[in-house]
Amino acid sequence: MRRLLVPLLLVLAVAAACAGPDAQPGAPGRAAAESAPTSLLADGSVPWADLRITAEDLNGRPAGPRLPSAESKPCRADQLSGRLVRWTRPGAGGETPRGLDAAIGKLVGVVDVRNSSEAECTVQGEVPTTMYAGGREIAMLYTHGMDDEARARVVVVPAGGQVSLRLDWSGPFCQPTEGALELAIEVPHGGGTLRAPITAGDRPGCPQGEGVNPRARATLYASGFTEPDTTSAPPTSPLDQLTVSVAGPPTTTAGSRSTLRVTLGNPTDTFLALDPCPGYLMELFSLGDATDEAVNTAQLYRLNCAPVPQIPAGGAAVFEMVVEMPAPMRAGRELTVTWKLYLPHYVQRGNQFGAVVLPVV
Repeated sequence: MRRLLVPLLLVLAVAAACAGPDAQPGAPGRAAAESAPTSLLADGSVPWADLRITAEDLNGRPAGPRLPSAESKPCRADQLSGRLVRWTRPGAGGETPRGLDAAIGKLVGVVDVRNSSEAECTVQGEVPTTMYAGGREIAMLYTHGMDDEARARVVVVPAGGQVSLRLDWSGPFCQPTEGALELAIEVPHGGGTLRAPITAGDRPGCPQGEGVNPRARATLYASGFTEPDTTSAPPTSPLDQLTVSVAGPPTTTAGSRSTLRVTLGNPTDTFLALDPCPGYLMELFSLGDATDEAVNTAQLYRLNCAPVPQIPAGGAAVFEMVVEMPAPMRAGRELTVTWKLYLPHYVQRGNQFGAVVLPVV
């Protein structure tokens, strides 16, 4: 049976919208944590607790925009430096050129603008930008713009920090250029002109003939300054060495609660502390048809780590899981339950999950 998984990002994005303002990574909600059982069951397994969480509970609240200090002033060109080192062709970075764009060629570049002074400053508003070759302005169409929200945004450039400026350079670009290329960037609020060299050697190209508007002109479009993309690989966790196995009852009944057993094994020669306490995603799936409604749901939870704060070297911990049979399930159908371990920031191997199929009788 082909198994259709719930798109995880959608699930977590919806869940994140419900997070409380004091959400911290690795910390379950106070009320839920206080109600979780702290003693092991008679068979030595960890009792299940309904510790539903959100993506923010697991990973922490995303960093907000930098806020200007009371002494911050608009940036001046003489306290900034800039450079464009690479152009990307649409199609190589997730964008697909279509129609005339596919024929005339387009490059996307990001200017890295740094604050080389010892004082924080701010940039806000549109950024007219032109291109020069050998000290002469290149003849093409120059445009710039942004929406009202972006126009009102104040972007902070810390001392020694940086901001980014995206440029879109479209062809056909047919004229020869002599000398080094550089950009003339007009710093908002009368901050002067920043000269930024272009060290990348790409050009949009000079297509001609069928499919290309003979009146088309090369165009350089500048957006506004933004904070740089700070996405980086989060640190690894020793818990990514845990093994996962899932076991369930041979059958279940409509309208009942089924108990699963999830075993987390520690194959290493040292104990593994469940700190921060991991999360897990439980997905329920059953194929629908003309008479039966499909089941396709998922929920993020926190493990009940209180009874077992660590897993010994070479040992294992068994966690009880409770599954409520969805209303559409009836005798003759099958419910697939997938259990996947989630560490903060989702840094882990791709095989820390297990699944069981529960026939409904």
